[in-house]
Amino acid sequence: MKNYISVFVAHSIVFIALAFPLFVFAQTGVTNCRAGGGGAGTNVCDVIQVARATIGYLNPILFSLCFVVFFWGLSKFILNSGSKDEIEKGKNYMAWAVLALFILISFRAIITFITSDLGFGSSTSTPQIPQA
Repeated sequence: MKNYISVFVAHSIVFIALAFPLFVFAQTGVTNCRAGGGGAGTNVCDVIQVARATIGYLNPILFSLCFVVFFWGLSKFILNSGSKDEIEKGKNYMAWAVLALFILISFRAIITFITSDLGFGSSTSTPQIPQA
């Protein structure tokens, strides 16, 4: 256990040392995240906006996949009631699906906090189709 902690601390120090210039020089010339920048990935705000958009597309797909895995495990649990091994597999599928759903909901709550309370825009707004 002690080895894992020391490895984690070492990796954290290396990450902070390598990422420090990114955070220090990221906001030169940009006063507001909504003002735009020089293109995707040129500053921290652009990176956050691209990550937010990507997460917005992946989130419903991952939720759907978790529900499918949960119901797959439920069907294995119910339909194979005679086999102990299949019942255990069904329980494992359901447990992992519930854990994944919890992680996805927590992740979505963290993203909503970051985007709304820290001023990076709204994460709950739905995109509108432009009217001609």
